[in-house]
Amino acid sequence: MEFKIDSQTLKDLELFETVKGGKSIFNLFNLTRCLGGKNKLYDFLRYPLCDYLEINERKEAISFFSSNQIKEELEIDKNSLDFVEHYLIQENYPTTPPSKLGAIEKKFINKLNPKNEYYIVERGVDYTIDMINIIYRFSKMLTQKECPTLIKRNNDKVLALFSETEYSEILKIKSLEKIDSYSTAKYDYIFRYTHKERIRFLLHLIYEYDAFIAVAKVANKYKFSYSNILPSGQNRMQINGLFHPFVENSVRNDVGFESERNIIFVTGPNMAGKSTFLKSLGVAVYLAHAGFPVPAEKMDISVLTGLYTTINIADSLNSGYSHFYSEVLRVKYVANELKENRALVIFDELFRGTNVKDAYDGTLAVVEALTEVKNSFFAVSTHIVEAAYKLNDISNIQFAYLEIIKRDNIPEYTYKLKEGISENRLGMYILQQEKLIETIKEINN
Repeated sequence: MEFKIDSQTLKDLELFETVKGGKSIFNLFNLTRCLGGKNKLYDFLRYPLCDYLEINERKEAISFFSSNQIKEELEIDKNSLDFVEHYLIQENYPTTPPSKLGAIEKKFINKLNPKNEYYIVERGVDYTIDMINIIYRFSKMLTQKECPTLIKRNNDKVLALFSETEYSEILKIKSLEKIDSYSTAKYDYIFRYTHKERIRFLLHLIYEYDAFIAVAKVANKYKFSYSNILPSGQNRMQINGLFHPFVENSVRNDVGFESERNIIFVTGPNMAGKSTFLKSLGVAVYLAHAGFPVPAEKMDISVLTGLYTTINIADSLNSGYSHFYSEVLRVKYVANELKENRALVIFDELFRGTNVKDAYDGTLAVVEALTEVKNSFFAVSTHIVEAAYKLNDISNIQFAYLEIIKRDNIPEYTYKLKEGISENRLGMYILQQEKLIETIKEINN
């Protein structure tokens, strides 16, 4: 079963795309050293998992590289690995074992009339031998460590492969050592025909390690933590010290959900930090299901099967939809998805595209309906405080707001999540601070 996420959510959380000059979550983690590692990182992040064992295996593998047990760097040369990839996909691969005479003849002909095809084979064989030796040395080093399940399983495959005769010969060849024409032809036959899938396994294992090491470095740099993944039946989420990685000196907050308290209703005026808090929550849940470290001090989460956000929804000009109608269709889409998925759903400022009365009524109707859905978690924000008071007696809704302290009638934004319902209204204060009315009155002066 795949973890469900749609394009709206990917954009809202800036997982891959971002505003001009901004940074995406993918770019944050992309400290990979080769193209294959970058592609592997993309796949890991683009396709989160919803299998308890798979998530834990990947999380433990990344955590292993994050724990400073590995002193020796995995040797990665971007150009040589790219060349190996190019070499392996060449179509003129040999399908029969070479003869010594044939190999010598082919090299002689190439000296008389050099061809790029022969150069690719020669150089490809050299680089592939280097790659084999690199992964062997790294794998031997790993045998001295207490490796997690995924690393150990892959390492066992590598060492079993190197016990075969062909590879024991290759391991005796020193880096950049010149080999004869027959050996080149023999290894070309092995690398691109008889053992092609095994060579690709080794190459992709280097890519995987490159991605894991990159993620581990980011975890250490930004002080991310590794989630405690729980089976889906526990239906629980608790995050302590949640923060957004793109906000400098980000304020950390705690938030939790369980079956009997599965909705958090966040109130407060604009600029209080509601959207940033909701994005932080969405990013942490997404990363946890990718097996990645999360921007929090501690996180316990039972496995979900989806994540849906509505934070920056736009008018659909091509379809002729208004902002409000787009919002209605979005909520309907998410509701249909929840029929088959246990998900975290985030609605930021529900129905902001319509008048206050309809937004109030619509928010009440939707949130009251969501209280009947017990196998998913919901985070809903609004600046319509009256809606919160109307919902105050529903037991599975927890109310929170982002604290604002007024000093000499001047608001100070703390971005700290507090229990309860916000009483702050700052619209007129902001108008006065910006001297909006005075600016308008100056038009005809």
